[in-house]
Order: sequence, then structure tokens, then C-alpha cells
Amino acid sequence: MNSNPYYWTQTATDVTVCIELPVAVKANQIFCEQTRSSLSLQFTNSAECANYSYIEKKYCNYIVANESVWTLENGRLLTLYLQKEHEGMRWTSVFADDDGVLETIDPNEFAVIRERLEKYTSSDLEIETPSAPLMQPYIDQDSGGDPEQLDAEDPVMFSVRSWSTGQANASSVAGAPDWLCPAFPRAPQHQLAHKQPPPVCLKFDVDGVVFGFEASEGSLPMHANVSARHTGTFSALSYIQAGKREKRFAFIASDMTVCVLAETQRRVYIYHQVKHANASSAAQNLVDLGDSGGDAELVGMQLVGETLVVLRKHSLCFIDLNKC
Repeated sequence: MNSNPYYWTQTATDVTVCIELPVAVKANQIFCEQTRSSLSLQFTNSAECANYSYIEKKYCNYIVANESVWTLENGRLLTLYLQKEHEGMRWTSVFADDDGVLETIDPNEFAVIRERLEKYTSSDLEIETPSAPLMQPYIDQDSGGDPEQLDAEDPVMFSVRSWSTGQANASSVAGAPDWLCPAFPRAPQHQLAHKQPPPVCLKFDVDGVVFGFEASEGSLPMHANVSARHTGTFSALSYIQAGKREKRFAFIASDMTVCVLAETQRRVYIYHQVKHANASSAAQNLVDLGDSGGDAELVGMQLVGETLVVLRKHSLCFIDLNKC
């Protein structure tokens, strides 16, 4: 365990703070709120982590709060990624009240932390296509990459059940333990035309991996033989959504063309899939619906063709995805 409460490094544009926790915790035990000038960090049901808590602790300088996120690896390594408001300005410490923690992070340790995100800033970006093989098992970093050492306490189970009896006729277990979001629900008139359930998206490291469902040819819905198959990947989606602290809705399109994240009020984030396997980037858009307060609350959303329909408390908004 590091003798300091954290260690940190910086570039011209961001600050990275790594906190080694004394015991393993789950993400839902962490309350992390970042404003332009301060950090509030608390842990529930974990007295051992009390010394790592902060209440409105002032940063040394200003950050861009809605572009700053945190991640948790193996339950023990909590990392804050802070986007500087004033790019190019060097920070002498993380907090305004200097606690004496110098910027002494070992470059080799920092490289390990950044390794998973490195491919998303590389010109050699590798894209998973719908013809990709089955998703590899979730690899616990402490297992050294050996699937035989994995702890399978919390697998994700997909079940296909009979509408009339509720009996599970088929099931499949995936190795990634965390749910991310479903696909947009199909309109009632289209549901009977599709024999397979809509796909779902799971967290896998920093990515969002999409599972589709396939029924054996000729199988009847009452006795369906359905299997789950990895059909594609939204690169860095898990990492991106972790920073949306006010997120209310998250959906992917069934055809893997777009993912939409919406906050409680005003903001809708639209992430398009890459156009082809050799592309190194894809379009991303932020739609600000304006206004705030109770009347501006987002209460639902649906994809109709190429139009995203957003239901607010007293209005409907239509977003043409072809123009985003």
C-alpha cells in the first residue's frame, strides 16, 4: 500500500489521481461528486476507506467537471481523471490546501493504468465488427489473465421465457459481470415480426459489448433454443458513461449504429458507431434541449426510424440523427 493517500501525475490538459484503497469495494459504494473547484468523495459500508473521504475538498485549480470521470479497477484502485479548465497550466499540487503529496508517480505504473485507454487514442484503432467471434471471458487483473482463476460469483444470465407459463426455455451465461444498457424497445407492431429479443449492451473493461440473441432455425417460440452471441462493440462506452453522473436513460440502436445517453434534464449525448472497420473515429454530438427545472425533466425517449423522440414533462422534442 502506498504511504501517501494517493499518487498523481499531469499533462498539459489533464490530471490523473490514483487512490489505492485498503479493501475492495464496489462501484455502488462510492459517492464521487466533482464540481468546477472541488471534490466530494465518500464510501458507504466501508469504515476502512473513511480516511480516503473528502467533503468539498478544493482543487488546486479549476477543472471541467462534466468531462472529468472516475474509474474503479479490481475494487481497489480508484482513479480520478480531471480535465483542466486552463490547459497548459501546471498544478503544484492536487488540492488547494497542499497536503505534501508530490507528483512522483512512477511512469511504469502510470503506463499500466493508461494501457486500456491507449487504443482509443491510437491511429491503429481496432474495431470489432458484427462478424467478430464470441466475447472473450472477463479477465480479473489479479488472475494474470488465466480464465481458470476467474471468480464466477456474479455472472450475467440471459433467459428466454415462455409468455404463457413464465418457464425458462433457454439461457446463456456471459462472462462480463456488469449491465450497461438495453436496446431501444421495439414498437408493438414490430415485435411479432422479430423472433429474437432485442440486443443488450454490457460493460467489458472500458468498452460496451453488444450481445444479440439467435433462435435455432425452425424452433417455435414456445420451445425456443436461443443463444447469446457477441455481435459488436462500442469502444470506450463504459468509460464514457461513467462520467455522466446525471444519466437517466441509456439505449443502443438494435442495428448497432448509435448509442444515446440522456441526463435528467436538457442534455442528450449521441454516439455514432464507426462507418467501417478501418475508421479511427466516429461522430459524437451533444444536444442541449435548453431550459431547466421541473418542467424540463426528461421522462422518456424512443428511436423511430432515424428520428430520436425525447419526451419531456410538457413537450416533445424530435432529433434527426442524420443531422447529428
